[in-house]
Amino acid sequence: MFNWETYEPAEYQRTATPSLVELTTRSYITAEGRALQHTADDTFVLLARAVQKIAAIIADSQNIGIEVGGFKTYRPYPLQAVWTLDGDGEKFKIWLKQPLFIHQNTFEAAKNYANWEKSLSDQIHFEQLAEGTEIQATGHGEIGSQAKTLQVLNTAIEKADYQRTKVDAYRELYIDGLPFSEKSDILFRLAIDPSVGNPTASVRN
Repeated sequence: MFNWETYEPAEYQRTATPSLVELTTRSYITAEGRALQHTADDTFVLLARAVQKIAAIIADSQNIGIEVGGFKTYRPYPLQAVWTLDGDGEKFKIWLKQPLFIHQNTFEAAKNYANWEKSLSDQIHFEQLAEGTEIQATGHGEIGSQAKTLQVLNTAIEKADYQRTKVDAYRELYIDGLPFSEKSDILFRLAIDPSVGNPTASVRN
């Protein structure tokens, strides 16, 4: 079985030392919204659970009658979210990466299998997205825009003369899952401009 944590440890690092990754276009299950209480917000929780539900159905497709060409067993990728500061709250976009052999038709079959009300189903999407060039590091027991790890990443960006592409946005990967606890590792990423400061990624995927 393919396990992202075993086979892609550099991309999903658990260390506090900043590193650079270049992540190309892949398929993601996505959802968007606005939250006042970060990952504890009811809107975020609802959509995050829905995205994870679809990912779990897809991963189990061979056992529930959904045909997928070239299917190989795998552990679902971790949930992640891009957060953008927005007044007294934050806008978020949930991403959950899919293996290369998963396509739109599989996603639609999984949504049909979930049998949700249209109001929820219509908020869950399948998109081709690229994270691009990012600087990343893992924080332990911290989450949100005030996390010390984000300060570490910003300092590293300044020292290397890199440039953030969006100064009000950051990405969190929930490599220990949700809900968040003081024992959780969160992988933080900040997008940087690949044409400024000559950033060289240690991982390209």
